[in-house]
Amino acid sequence: MTKSYEELMGALGRAIFFRPERRRVRDLLSRDAQPQLLVDGKEFPLFDLSMNGVSLISRDGNHLWPIGTEFDLTLLLYNKEVYKGRARVARVEPGPKKGSRIGFGLTNGFLDLPEILRQDEEGRLENQLKFGPEYWRARIPKGFQEATSRAVHFLHFYRQTLDRHEARYKAPGGGGTDAIAALEQRALDALREPWREIERVASRAALECLNDREVLVAAKEYTETLVTPVVLDCPLVHRAYTKPLGYSGDYQVMLYYYNNALEGDSVFARVFHKFAVEHPLSAGVRTRKDFVIELIEREHRRYLALQESDPVFRVASLGCGPAREVSDFIERQKGWPGQVVFTLIDQEDEALSIAYHQSQRQIQVTGANAAIQCLNLSFIQVLRDPSLVPIEHPQHFIFATGLFDYLRESTARVLTRALYEQLAPGGLLTMGNAAGPNEHFWPPEFMLDWTMLYRTREEMLRLGELLPDTAELDVAVEPGKAYYFLIVRKH
Repeated sequence: MTKSYEELMGALGRAIFFRPERRRVRDLLSRDAQPQLLVDGKEFPLFDLSMNGVSLISRDGNHLWPIGTEFDLTLLLYNKEVYKGRARVARVEPGPKKGSRIGFGLTNGFLDLPEILRQDEEGRLENQLKFGPEYWRARIPKGFQEATSRAVHFLHFYRQTLDRHEARYKAPGGGGTDAIAALEQRALDALREPWREIERVASRAALECLNDREVLVAAKEYTETLVTPVVLDCPLVHRAYTKPLGYSGDYQVMLYYYNNALEGDSVFARVFHKFAVEHPLSAGVRTRKDFVIELIEREHRRYLALQESDPVFRVASLGCGPAREVSDFIERQKGWPGQVVFTLIDQEDEALSIAYHQSQRQIQVTGANAAIQCLNLSFIQVLRDPSLVPIEHPQHFIFATGLFDYLRESTARVLTRALYEQLAPGGLLTMGNAAGPNEHFWPPEFMLDWTMLYRTREEMLRLGELLPDTAELDVAVEPGKAYYFLIVRKH
């Protein structure tokens, strides 16, 4: 299951002194486990757990949880006890939705996580054998079932069709590479709009699933069982669904978007990979990149117009990924008065390596007076204390194109304020976010288990509510109309 950006450790170093790793319950346990945490006999929502502790969410007030107080603690999975003992309150901190997160340290015994995982798998197997798929299917709206069935039939039909004709063209005398390339183009032209319509119909049908957690889980499992396996040969689908770095939208997925090419080991895989990188949210990554480059160019001209004696224009990108905005900006501009210094921040060192290499290559080719600084910093560090982002100088332009899609509003507001404080007077801050409502969220949410927070124009403006009154706020939509951008000028 995908992790939220608040949970991604990235480059956060492990302490010299061992501390058992804490795991969010939704990442550690299956959807069937339904863990129950009892404190002195009263049930509370379990948030995370480790070998020697747990934390819960409480809305009963912090005064009920004095630091150091001991309680009886019981943890159950599938209504069976997996731990019973004493635990001491170790910390109290803000939690989601105006609650508090209460951390406990166990004072006797420990949580045997491998055994708990084994019991979870055994319990899940027992449920699956007992209830079968009908238990889940019965909870799914008929309209969603029909839309999913149409998608499955479409994919299987054309997988068989394309595989058969690809084999025919590969056979001796069948036409070879040229015939296969022609088959790909014919399939792209014939299937693109029918597949888009299937995605739109499924997205509309999925709206009915969003208001009930159990229905949503059932609909996602239904889709991941029937639809996802058919297209796992598509490189983008495989990367986004398997999440080797713990989340879907990693730097390799971004590179697939930017390449916008036929990739895969079969005609079917290449065609539907191409459809995936043409999806509105995928295409929007390319158009938002050009939108940000234009903002950098505009802000650079604005800065140069100040006629500083030794101009140094500073740009920072948070969650930069491959940072194609930077390398493309250098390639387009080629040169300028003074210097431009780019600070690239990401939690994945591979992403920073790609970003640095591509940008340095353009500096070498163009001879542009630019410098690239890379900061390998985990998102969990940034979000726990945004003021610790180690940017050395006030920035003239700061942008984040993909990070805010995954942040709760309260977290996004705090980060917006922290980034604003890093701006030089007159500087510009902009953050992108997938636009909502839309008719294309079914593939990421249901096929890929890729959850994003889609925001309206009004919700984007709310992200600036912690900014001073002197800040100038606006919301723009990039040319692909898939992403909103909050644009903030510091006065």
